[in-house]
Amino acid sequence: MTPDPTSLSTWIVQPWFVLTWYAVGALGAAWMIYDALHANSALNPPLKACWPIIILFFSVIGIALYLVTSRPSDIGNYEEGRPKMERFTAYSKPRWRKVVASAIHCVGGDGLGIMTAMVAARLLGFSFWQEFWFEYAVGYAFGWFIFQTWAMRLQGNGWRMSLWMGGRAEFFSMITVMVGMGLAMRLLTPALVGQPPQPDTAAFWMLGAIGLLVGFILTYRMNLWLVSIGWKHGQGHEHMLEQVEREHGSGSHAGMRAAS
Repeated sequence: MTPDPTSLSTWIVQPWFVLTWYAVGALGAAWMIYDALHANSALNPPLKACWPIIILFFSVIGIALYLVTSRPSDIGNYEEGRPKMERFTAYSKPRWRKVVASAIHCVGGDGLGIMTAMVAARLLGFSFWQEFWFEYAVGYAFGWFIFQTWAMRLQGNGWRMSLWMGGRAEFFSMITVMVGMGLAMRLLTPALVGQPPQPDTAAFWMLGAIGLLVGFILTYRMNLWLVSIGWKHGQGHEHMLEQVEREHGSGSHAGMRAAS
């Protein structure tokens, strides 16, 4: 049975809606990059890379999440360096903000790999399960070797420890992200478009965004656990500020400015 393109259940994959969704996401991502380079420069570096990806795919939802969880409304009033970092760290203390940031970091890195693999899998004609495991492998590699290891290094860990800790955190996060992605694709594709859409269609990109959004919702609880046991950090600069307090040196203050 072919889905009716005029029905209310399929408007979400129509070109007019998808183009609007991604146009808002692209504008929001561009603004977020500008904001992170100027007003919200204390945002953790890995999140500076992940938030534009998330906002592009999540559109208005991503913009709202950024404003509520990773951007103090008064951050532009603080001087660069330590004042901004202290304000941002204080803002980030509530665990729910750290968990959202942790999940964003996970889905941003994984999502970049997943969507890249999804394009390749559709062009190569993979079956559902071939595509699922291919997306899992590529998403895991992106998340582990690029985003998670980077974040662990910024917490003062060596390369070996960062690789181990990043891979450990990524293993658990990726499970829930891919469960959400797989469920969305398995259940929504037949209902909305019938057959798996190709990368040159609006439906492909909307279903990909929905899959990542479902993955984000499912991985929130997993990231809550990972943050609670100290396997992930989320956001804030506790480690760096503690280091500055110990050293009391202008050199470390300059290093802190550079790292932000």
